[in-house]
Amino acid sequence: MEHRGPRLNVVLVSPQDPKNVGAVCRAMKTAGIGALRVVGNPALDLEAAAVTAVHARDVLERTAFYDDLPAAVGDAVLAAGITRRRGKLRKYLSLTPEQLADRVAAVGSGCVSLVFGNEASGLSDEELSVCHLAVHIPSSPEFPSLNLSHAVQVIGYLVFRRLGRPSDSAGFRPIPHGKLEALVAEILSTLQSIGFFSQGSREEMGVFLRDILARAALARREADRLGVIFRKIDGLFRRHGAGTRTPPGGPATPPADNP
Repeated sequence: MEHRGPRLNVVLVSPQDPKNVGAVCRAMKTAGIGALRVVGNPALDLEAAAVTAVHARDVLERTAFYDDLPAAVGDAVLAAGITRRRGKLRKYLSLTPEQLADRVAAVGSGCVSLVFGNEASGLSDEELSVCHLAVHIPSSPEFPSLNLSHAVQVIGYLVFRRLGRPSDSAGFRPIPHGKLEALVAEILSTLQSIGFFSQGSREEMGVFLRDILARAALARREADRLGVIFRKIDGLFRRHGAGTRTPPGGPATPPADNP
């Protein structure tokens, strides 16, 4: 059912109205996306959703349920959070649907998750932080909110069209979500150990690193090499720079000049 290239799935976080979920299934099927994942609503009324799913009931019946978003996107090499809200702890950059479609095409293979928040409040800061990147659908400032199924339709259509064109990324496989999180944690740990962070800046740096590394779509060998670099920095500091170490949250103290 799915087109060539990456394996696509739609992730709905805490959807409220089963009829919206059924309409999402119809939008997915027209875009060739056959895998739906639902987070946080195991009691979803599938019979009520089937009323609007109509000929996409097969998509609905294959719905996979997850307790939390990290589990739902754990196998994704690219997880895109569709949201119109911005904020200090949200993403530094938000792509248009066309830019997202290009990124999906560049993945080549692997699992891609298109993540949508619930109808009332969208994706929270915490939920968006789990995603590799943010995507917004341009709309009128007088009424910027789209119905959930309409948002899925817009994104699905543009990705479907883009994947119908040739890609120059054959054979390239970016790292999965878990490997990206491990690399970010390793970099943050090294920066912490050398006294890099000022008070409260580690969380914001984590957001920044996830954003740029996800957009870079690192291959496994690239991620492994970055990990080696930061482990070596940490080792060198522990052997030669321990005298400059300060408690976490404090500024690094420069070494005294030699007499």
